[in-house]
This record gives sequence, C-alpha cells and structure tokens, in this order.
Amino acid sequence: MDAAARRAAQRLRRAGSVTVVGHINPDGDALGSVLALTEGLRTIGVPAVATWGARHEGQEPAPLSDALAAVLPTDGLVAAGMITEPPEVLVSCDTAAASRLGTLSHLAAQATDVVVIDHHAVGEPFGDIRVVDEHASCTGVLVLEVLRHLDVPLTPPLANAIYLALLTDTGRFGFSSTGPADHRVAAGLLEAGADHAAVGEAVYASASRGYLTLVSRVTRRATVTDTMVSSYVTLDDLAQTRTSSDEPDGLIDLLRSVGDIDVTCFLRETQPLVWRSSLRSRGGTDVAQIARAMGGGGHRRAAGFTGRGTASEVVAAVRSLLPEEQLEVAG
Repeated sequence: MDAAARRAAQRLRRAGSVTVVGHINPDGDALGSVLALTEGLRTIGVPAVATWGARHEGQEPAPLSDALAAVLPTDGLVAAGMITEPPEVLVSCDTAAASRLGTLSHLAAQATDVVVIDHHAVGEPFGDIRVVDEHASCTGVLVLEVLRHLDVPLTPPLANAIYLALLTDTGRFGFSSTGPADHRVAAGLLEAGADHAAVGEAVYASASRGYLTLVSRVTRRATVTDTMVSSYVTLDDLAQTRTSSDEPDGLIDLLRSVGDIDVTCFLRETQPLVWRSSLRSRGGTDVAQIARAMGGGGHRRAAGFTGRGTASEVVAAVRSLLPEEQLEVAG
C-alpha cells in the first residue's frame, strides 16, 4: 500500500490538471477525502478541483450543507457542470466502481490517468493506479498517506477534512473494526489543529427545524422482526418537513439502536419508487453479500444498493435474503 500511495503521489505531483471526485451523494468519508486531497494538491501548486456528480442526467448533485462548508476546505470545490473537459488525472475517492460516479463516470474513460483511492472490498475495479486497502477504516486515512508522500503540511482545514472521514466511517470510533491506529491518526489530526468539536457539531447536531418531525415519521413506521429493523423516508416526507435530502442519512443509526437485532435496513426515496438503500449489521450477517445480490456493494457491516418498487417491496426483497424469521412485531 505504501508503494501504491507513493506512485499516486508521484503522478499527481507532475499533473497539469487534476479533478478529484467522490461517489454520488457523498458521505463524510467521500466528502472529507475529496476535499482533503484537493486542498493538499492546491497547497503544493498542483491545479486541482473537487466535485461529485448526480445519479442521473438532469438531476442536481447532492449539496454540501452550510454547517460542513463552514469547517471544511472548499476553495477547490466546483459544480459538476463546470467540468467540461477531461482532466489529465482523475482521482476517484471512496468508490469501488466507476458507475458510482454517476453523471461524471465518463471521466474515468476520458482522463489520461485515473487514480483510485478506496477501502471497499467489492465492486468493479478500475483505475491506472489503485491505492486500495479493504482493511483501512476509511478512505480518508489512505488519502492521508498520499498526502504524506506529497510532503503536504497538515493544516487545520485539511485536518478537519480527514477527521470528518475518520469520524463518520468509524461510527464515531464505535465500530468494532476501529483499531488503535485510527485513534493515533485522530490524535495526530487534533495536534495538527483539527477542530473535533466543530466537525462533530456540523455532522451530528446541525439539523433543520423539520428534522424532528422527520424522525417521528421514520420511527412511527419502523418495522421490527427477529433479524431486521427497517424504515424509510419518502420524497413527500422531505418536502412536507422542509428537510434536505442528506438529513435522513443519520437515521439508520437511530434504527440500529435496537440492541438485540443484527440487521438494519433504511430506505430514502430519491425518485418516485427509487430508493437509496442502506444496510448495517452487528456482525452476524454479511450485508455486503445482500447488497451485491441487490445490485450494490459495500462492507460486511455496512453496505448499500439502489432499490426499485414500493418501500415494502424493497424491504421484502432484503428480508428474503436473511435467515428465516419467526416472530414479527410491527412498530
């Protein structure tokens, strides 16, 4: 992995233009990784911009919240529509398949070279230089390794971006896959000036006024069985509560708080009868296998896919891939 990170750094250092992209609907790891690498490259004089695409042509990419924009380095962030020419080097962060770049996926075929930085074990491998480690807790720590080979100074804004990636993909350092190395990385980021309180506030305590109404809808329609907790958010929910499309993302953690149930399934409607579907496991079930069967991917304990049909039909399809259930309790 060190050799791959060194190769990536060497290629990026001599690039005439770099576009750094994350997957559609970027989570904290994708967002932090993209902005950290872009900031680092710009710091040493490499022309670099950051962006991410939408799922379909004609759609707007997921917005960056004001709260996160206030704590992250966003000088290099541009709208996806401004990328009209393929870059010399495309860097794809936190995605195991070019198709997950959505409306920017064509850049993977058009760029002179493609660097992939990722920690997912499954997908559709692509890229000329691959900094990929399925054992890494997040893509952000791999970006940090590339930045080290670039001799980029770790400024507070850059440290904030890496801390965001680490904080969110370790489940606030609560996932069983989190190890001593992750805490050492976090300590180094704090020493470099990362504002852990501000980043945590931006991610976990910056909801809109309609958020509590959204929470009540999700919990009211939650269904609990022997092996799975499930619920969903519709487009109408978002419109009626005036909440943004990214605000429901953390609700899967609320659902998975039922401690004796292994799998959690949470759906968010992105188009009529099209659902961004997230799966979590306490370890007894490999949800990456379920996600792959549904056309997606991910990790053993955290995975996702795009579901189509009614919410109940998508949940039923997931349930059919789980061990046989006996007792069902509607919540």
